[in-house]
Amino acid sequence: MLHGWPDDALTWNRMLPDLHGAGFRTYVPWLRGCGLTRFRKQDAPRNGQLVALAKDMLEMADGLGLSRFSLIGHDWGLGLPTSPPF
Repeated sequence: MLHGWPDDALTWNRMLPDLHGAGFRTYVPWLRGCGLTRFRKQDAPRNGQLVALAKDMLEMADGLGLSRFSLIGHDWGLGLPTSPPF
């Protein structure tokens, strides 16, 4: 679940109990540059372009071992699933 701007990952907190109760597993990351996000590599591009944010989400899914997943978002977060590389 992807937050928008100027919201943050906590935007979804009220919806999570219902989703979990319905059997869904959720991940609610802070998008690049929001909250306590940090760049782990010095050479990581520091921009907020949708393609960079989308790449972050693909890398997160890969790190979690998710081969298949759905994205839900609003505002900024809504644009990610329609951006390359998705």
